[in-house]
Amino acid sequence: MVTDRSLDRSATAARGTTDHSSSLRLPAQKRISIPNAHRLNAITEGPRPANAPGPAFQPRSILHNSLSSSQAASTRTAPPPYTWEAEPHAGENGLAPVEGDKLAELRRKEGFKDVKRGGWGRFVLIALGVLVVIALAVGLGVGLTVGKKKTQQATSSTVGNSGSQSTGASSGTGSQKQFPLGEWSFVTALQTVGTNCTSNAATWSCYPYHVFDASNAATNSSSLTTFNWVISNTSDVYALNGTQTTSEVGIPANLSISSTNNPFALSFTDVSLSYVAPAGNESSPRYTFSFSLPKTVVPSPSISSDNTASQCFFNNTVLSGALYLHVNRSFFGGDQATSNAPGSNTNWPYAVDVSQTSMGGQGVPDCYETVNGQTGKPIVSGLDSRPTSEECICQYRNY
Repeated sequence: MVTDRSLDRSATAARGTTDHSSSLRLPAQKRISIPNAHRLNAITEGPRPANAPGPAFQPRSILHNSLSSSQAASTRTAPPPYTWEAEPHAGENGLAPVEGDKLAELRRKEGFKDVKRGGWGRFVLIALGVLVVIALAVGLGVGLTVGKKKTQQATSSTVGNSGSQSTGASSGTGSQKQFPLGEWSFVTALQTVGTNCTSNAATWSCYPYHVFDASNAATNSSSLTTFNWVISNTSDVYALNGTQTTSEVGIPANLSISSTNNPFALSFTDVSLSYVAPAGNESSPRYTFSFSLPKTVVPSPSISSDNTASQCFFNNTVLSGALYLHVNRSFFGGDQATSNAPGSNTNWPYAVDVSQTSMGGQGVPDCYETVNGQTGKPIVSGLDSRPTSEECICQYRNY
C-alpha cells in the first residue's frame, strides 16, 4: 500500500525531473491540510518518454498548409539580422540623418542650410525703402508746384513789361474757368427794328417780335432775348481787359465764340474774336466779332397773290456783336436780365450789343412760295429793289 509520504516523495521527484527538462519554473504547490482518509491519490505527469508514440495526426504549418511540421521546419529560414550603422557626421540641430537619405547626403556635403527669414535687419531695410519713396514723391510734388508758380510769375511779368496780351489759364469747366472762358448767357432786349432794305416790311422781322419800350412795362419781358454762346481760347496767351490800347479795328484776341447746340437759335462755330481798346476811352475795351449768316423770315401776313405760305431769304445778313469788358449792363428790364435762373448759364456781367443787318440791293429779299414745306415758285410781285445804302436791322442790347 502506498502511503501519503511515499506519494509526496514521488511527486517531488517528478517535479524535480520536470524542472530539468523544461525551461519554465512551476510555482511551489501548497499542501492542503485535510485528513488522510479524505485525500485523493496524487496524479503525477512527467515528461514524455523518448519512445512514446506521437499523435495520430500531424499539425499543419502556419506557413505552408501542404507541408508537414518537419518539412516546414526544414524549409523555413530566419530573416537577416537588423543592423544599423551610425552616420559618420551628426546632423544639424541635434538631428541624426538616416543612412541613404538624400537629405542626409546634402547635409554631409553642406549643400543644405537652415536659413532664417526676416529679422530686424530686413524690417529696417524695408522701412528705409518706403521712407525714401515717400521723400521722393513729396519732393517732386513741391518742386513741380514751385516751378509752376515761378513760370507763371515770369510769364506774367514778361507780358506786363512788353505791353502784349495777358496770360490766362483754361483750367476748370463752366463758370470755374478764368474769365472770359466758358459758356455764357447774354441777356438782352430787342431795342431796334429797321426795314429799309426791303420794299415790303413784312419780309423782315426780328425775334421776339416785340420792341422794348420804356413807357410800357409789359415789354420788359416781351422784348427779352437771350443768346447762349461759348467763348474758348485758341492760345495760352489771350487778350484780357487792360491788355493794351488798340486802334478802332482792334487786334486778334486769340479767342473764339460759338453758339450752343440749339436748333431754334442762330448756329455758328469758332468765330474769331478781336480785342478793341481805343486810347482815351477807358470804358471801351471789348471783344468784337462779325460774320455773314443768312437770315430766313416767314412773312406774316403772306406776301403771295393767293395767300399761300412763303419764305424770304436775306443771304447777305451780317451778325455782329460787342462784348464789353468794363461797361456795366443797365437793361431797363431789371432783375429778369441781371439774375441767373436755376440751371442756366452764367450771365455775362457787362454790357452786350448784338445786331443782325442786311443791306438793300438786287434780289433782296429772295422770296418763294412754300408747299408742304418745300420751296415753290419765286415771288416777285410787290418786291422792288432798294438802294444798297438802305439797311434792315435787328438790334439787341442790355444797356
